[in-house]
Amino acid sequence: MKLRKQLLLVSLITLTLPWVGCQYIREVESTMRQGHTDALGATAKAVAARLGSDTLTTSELNRLNPPPGSVPLFAHTRASPPLIDGYGEDWQQHSLQTLRDSQGQLRTRIAAAYVPQAADKRLYLYLRVADDSLQYFKPTQQSPGESDHLLIRLNKEDGANKLLVYATGAGDLKTAWLDTNGVVTPNYQVTGVSNETKSGYLMEMSLPIEWAEAGLGIEITDTSHSLPSSHNLGREGKIPPLIRASSSLSDELQVFQRSGVRFQIANRGGRPIAQAGMLTSTESQAHEQRHSFLNWFYRLAIGTQTVPILDDSWHTGSLDTPEISHALSASPADNGIVHHGRYQQGSNKLTRVAIPVFDLHAKAPAEPIAVVVADQSTDTLSTITSSAFYKMLFYSMVVTLAASISLITYASWLSLRIRRLSRAAASAISDSGKVADDFPVFTSQDEIGDLSRNYAQLLTRLREYTNYLRSLSSKLSHELRTPLAIVKSSLENLEHEALSDKARTYAHRAMEGTSRLSNILNAMSAASRVEQAIGAAEVETIPCDELLTNLKGAYQDVYQNATFTLNIRRDEGPLKLQGSGELLVQMFDKLVDNAADFCPKEGKIELGLYRRNDRLIFTVHNQGPPLPRHMHGQLFDSMVSVREKPSGPEGGQHLGLGLYIVRLIADFHRGEVQCYNVPDHSGVIFEVSLPVD
Repeated sequence: MKLRKQLLLVSLITLTLPWVGCQYIREVESTMRQGHTDALGATAKAVAARLGSDTLTTSELNRLNPPPGSVPLFAHTRASPPLIDGYGEDWQQHSLQTLRDSQGQLRTRIAAAYVPQAADKRLYLYLRVADDSLQYFKPTQQSPGESDHLLIRLNKEDGANKLLVYATGAGDLKTAWLDTNGVVTPNYQVTGVSNETKSGYLMEMSLPIEWAEAGLGIEITDTSHSLPSSHNLGREGKIPPLIRASSSLSDELQVFQRSGVRFQIANRGGRPIAQAGMLTSTESQAHEQRHSFLNWFYRLAIGTQTVPILDDSWHTGSLDTPEISHALSASPADNGIVHHGRYQQGSNKLTRVAIPVFDLHAKAPAEPIAVVVADQSTDTLSTITSSAFYKMLFYSMVVTLAASISLITYASWLSLRIRRLSRAAASAISDSGKVADDFPVFTSQDEIGDLSRNYAQLLTRLREYTNYLRSLSSKLSHELRTPLAIVKSSLENLEHEALSDKARTYAHRAMEGTSRLSNILNAMSAASRVEQAIGAAEVETIPCDELLTNLKGAYQDVYQNATFTLNIRRDEGPLKLQGSGELLVQMFDKLVDNAADFCPKEGKIELGLYRRNDRLIFTVHNQGPPLPRHMHGQLFDSMVSVREKPSGPEGGQHLGLGLYIVRLIADFHRGEVQCYNVPDHSGVIFEVSLPVD
């Protein structure tokens, strides 16, 4: 994997910043929620203490507590009165309470409602009774009590406390007061309609609500079954109160009202009896008006907790959540404990706390007389934490983006330097063994700069050692020439002495070896002279195409066993350069001589010239055998030859100095020389590349 990709992957670590920020925001939200719950619980405690310390309030709370075993009716509030028509469509918006008979069977569903803003304050009742053998009142019967009927029990001060409701058939209901002596007196203030259903019958009626202020009991009598029928009375026939919103208790709650907090009071039966405040606040409205995508992204990042769905208590007529149950079962010793829960109501998430209300004027209060329920929307916290979240997210993304760009830029710069150093190292030594002079040396003080300087120092030492090896032949030839002359003259003098045949043979062999050694020294001296000539050569403008054309004719006359061809291309510019014509001729002499030695008899030698960019390329192609691959980089060193050693007294004349001289001439012209086999094995090409300028 490239360095840039590695650093790009490393830069992804910065993405942990938003994750850490989310964890931090989550912890902050949890802490704020706990503080929020504690503050709400403290407020609810103050409300409960206020309600429990006021005698009028405790009296009202005690009045609204149902007697044991009773099922008090909860009166829903409506904006308009229901239509009394014997059908139940108008009551579908309300939850129905259930009444069971003495056998525990569900017999009756009932609902009550009233219209607070109406001038005529009336209580509306809806009953759906299960009755498989409906018995209407018949004129032949002595009393309506002999038919299926409804008995409404009231706590009126005028003594009219029992109201019979019966029907003579589907349609209008009949009502009559029933006194203690069983006398029935018709009543016309209650209106209603009865209608049959598949499982029994239903009744809709309305009566003055002030009749039910002190309590409302319902008894349903089915004459075809054994008594008693279903009812909502308590133990010993106690009439339960009518549960509806208490204006006095609501006024008490208004004192503690604040934005985003809703207070409710539940009686011991878990029925709501007072309410003040609203969950909506400026913060919650701002939260709702925020784009849904932002809310979704915030919940996704912070994490959402699934909470129970909470219905509207004034719709269901019940405040039934675990913390309220705990509060209703609390003792005075548990009054310091705050039970709380989180719920979803509509689009709002809310925190609910429940605090029991004890009658502080009672001598030994054993149980709560009510429960204060405080709800507060968590949208306020969400607004605060989400604002912090968005700021954190923005800054994190900016930091992540900046870090990524910085790392990628740094990786690109680092990769560029390494690639430049790598390319320079790859071309530091050419195929011909020439050490490059332009190796880059970085001035930076980091590891890459140290590496480039070490490379440059290594190449300098290698260049010095190579120069030493190149000058070694001339030094050896100079030092060996005098002792060799002494040996040779001694052997020549020895030929004039009387020697045995065996000694004369040894002397003759020594003379042959001396001659070969002398030839070697002469060749080495010739190379040294060429080096000296190169140092003194004059530079001039040379038309290389003309030079090569003239040389081709001369070579054809000298090397009769080979056919010379010329391949000159002038399509990329003039074929001239600044150089030494004498040295170039000498270079071609060496190359052609080498090609002629390897070219088969009647073979072809091609001299080529063309221009490639700012360099002239000279080629000499012969049809000789291919060169050993491992020798390509060594052929231009001195004393290296791939020729087979010739036999006879002339053996040892080929010392590999010809191509060495070619390289010296190419180096003088700041060029390069290399050789390679033709891909189709049709020969060998020597290529000399010289700069034009």
